[in-house]
Amino acid sequence: MPQDELFSDKDYWENRWKKNSIEFHCQTNHKLLVKHLEKLTNNRENLKIFFPLCGKALDMAWLSSLGHFIVGVEFSSEAVEDFFKENKIDYKTFDSDKFKIYQSQDGRIKIYRGDFFDFNNNFEDSFDCVWDRGALVALPKEQREKFSQIVQSLLKPEFRYVLDAFDYDTNLYHGPPHVVTLEELEKLYGSKCKIELIEKQFYHRIFSESLKDKPPIELLYLLTNF
Repeated sequence: MPQDELFSDKDYWENRWKKNSIEFHCQTNHKLLVKHLEKLTNNRENLKIFFPLCGKALDMAWLSSLGHFIVGVEFSSEAVEDFFKENKIDYKTFDSDKFKIYQSQDGRIKIYRGDFFDFNNNFEDSFDCVWDRGALVALPKEQREKFSQIVQSLLKPEFRYVLDAFDYDTNLYHGPPHVVTLEELEKLYGSKCKIELIEKQFYHRIFSESLKDKPPIELLYLLTNF
């Protein structure tokens, strides 16, 4: 089996969470999100923000504290439960079709525990914004088109979608996180979205020793409607 497939299935990620092998988890609010928050929100309030493959991202609690409504989808129950416990957020749970839903008592954070590819707009009304940190790049190439179709089906007409991507020498490392090029983004989203590069920098954490002499590049994109 190609490494691209082996390291991208949901069983692999769930196993990483069970073993607490989660070096990919960001221990603080994502610095580029903090820096470019206005790109995501356009200085609006009370937005509904989608976190696909959310893990236990601290950004969910932060954006909720700013007055926004957060919806995540995550396969690992460990990740979801850790999020609420570590952020000391009281929550309740209930079932909805193929998902177990965890919702904060104030109703501002809701995480669907289950397979992202079972999620659709029957579960939630449309979203104002998407923060994609580690979702698209976690998936093998053959699943990214379906992922992008689901995300696009969930967006309001006036949406803002900030996506964190990487570029590196794939001869040295195959992922994850995987390389997602601008050309691929154009194929996935270009028919509906204007795509703008808003930040480019060397990535501050090396996710493979094979890249230590040739660090990955982190790329932050803003996707909006035309």
